[in-house]
Amino acid sequence: MQRNRYDDSFKAEAVSLALSGELSYAELARDLGINYGTLTNWIYETMKNPKAASTKGQSPSRQDYQTLERQLKAAHKELDLRKREIEFLKKASAYFASLKP
Repeated sequence: MQRNRYDDSFKAEAVSLALSGELSYAELARDLGINYGTLTNWIYETMKNPKAASTKGQSPSRQDYQTLERQLKAAHKELDLRKREIEFLKKASAYFASLKP
């Protein structure tokens, strides 16, 4: 019988979903395609040693943080551009409104 290997980020996400309480453990295990016992073992390990579980997931969290930071910078640039466009359009509108035929 083949033994599946799951990476730490998958395990952490599965445990997070299980602890959210949206689905029962059995339903979640079935949806994720893993054994119910495997899921409960991951949950037990996380509950037993939460610090170790949180340090395993640091790299993805750091990457997520960096991704969000880049998205925020891009959003600020877009916002600044839109503000300048609005100011230009206000001035152009005032100018054309002042022209009376």
